[in-house]
Amino acid sequence: MPRSALPSLPSLARRALALALAACPAALAAGCSAETATAPSEDGADVAITSNDGKLFDFSFESELIAPRETPARTAIVAQLQYVQGALTTDVSGNAQIGLVSVTNVVESDAGGGNKRVRYAAVLPVIWPKTRATPSAYTLVVPRDTTALSAFNRKYDGRCGKNEYGVDTFWHDFNPKASGCTVDATDAVKSEVKITRSAKETTGKYPEYDQVLADDAIDVVAVFGIISSNTPNDEGAREMENVLAETERGLTGVVRKEGEASRSVIRSTLLTGTVDVGGRARKVTLTAMLTEELAAAGPDFDALYGPASEKADLIVYSGHSGLGRNIDSLAARTKVVAGKYQLVYLNGCQSFAYLGRGFHDKKIAANGAAKDPDGTKYLDFVANALPAYGDNGATGLLLYRALLKQDAPQTYNDLLKSFPRVHLAAVFGEDDNTFRPR
Repeated sequence: MPRSALPSLPSLARRALALALAACPAALAAGCSAETATAPSEDGADVAITSNDGKLFDFSFESELIAPRETPARTAIVAQLQYVQGALTTDVSGNAQIGLVSVTNVVESDAGGGNKRVRYAAVLPVIWPKTRATPSAYTLVVPRDTTALSAFNRKYDGRCGKNEYGVDTFWHDFNPKASGCTVDATDAVKSEVKITRSAKETTGKYPEYDQVLADDAIDVVAVFGIISSNTPNDEGAREMENVLAETERGLTGVVRKEGEASRSVIRSTLLTGTVDVGGRARKVTLTAMLTEELAAAGPDFDALYGPASEKADLIVYSGHSGLGRNIDSLAARTKVVAGKYQLVYLNGCQSFAYLGRGFHDKKIAANGAAKDPDGTKYLDFVANALPAYGDNGATGLLLYRALLKQDAPQTYNDLLKSFPRVHLAAVFGEDDNTFRPR
């Protein structure tokens, strides 16, 4: 079963708008009779990406939408652009980093009925499979009215793609290039895209091996999600045990401590031991946790995960993306400290597209915008642009073992050679890494 979504989860687009509607600033509620430009804070991250199987493009375009007057413009834009994810995955087997889109020239005006019109320019990082010809042109088709996404979904579901997880999440499967699909001009905005090969595409970058081993310890936190059912034979449960067993085999002086099950934590195990790296004994700590659904976990999960994540060198999440809910939840629950480098592996379906600003903003807050303006100085991600399938923990173990090999370091391109090509895995945040072999 792919680690994609749980059918009962609501649409990210609807969720984004619902969160925005929870707050109604008086200045916005008063009306938007004149066009006003928003502050530069609408900008997203300047994304850099390493990938063996994909090439990185900047999709630059202008668009517009209708949104509730009190909804922040960026929230509405991200909700609208979720439909690009469906279009790219179903049409070309590529994807885009929707949550990290860079937005500028935002102009808002009154649209009547308590709504506003938002015009904007955007640069969207897109990963395109290397097996596909480089596009010379592309037209983005997205819903015009974000206050009526449910009506849009009902009208075009089955005509322009077919929902996999329910009509509310039709954005996940929307394909305006499907045979027989015609989208009415009143329902959608069509934008001609300027396509450029991204200057931020990187190669030959290394994880920050020296920073990981600076304290003579390697701390790993691995969270596994139930894939099918809460049984010992579930793929997630078996993957957790395999990661524990394989890690234990490489350690000496092993201590393995099982935690008590709780409402949100089906199982937790603390594994400690030592390993020789570069002729020196280094302490290894692996905190492994199994949960039903990360987004629904409670304080009992946070009590274990929070402190462990704060000191982690490697954080692994392997399970359903939950249409982004589980990815958002991991970002919200992760603790960070200033100056701590971390490598995060998101092994869920399309986790490349679901990641928003949560992790980055925490890093910026901890380190200061002057030192860490993009929140990537101490943070690298490995994520899947396409649906992912279980590998019994092999890729997570690959990254862990790489951290043990500072004397024989591998680049991210080297490491990605062992990742399943069908996942279209990519690394991002690595452009500012400084490690070089001696």
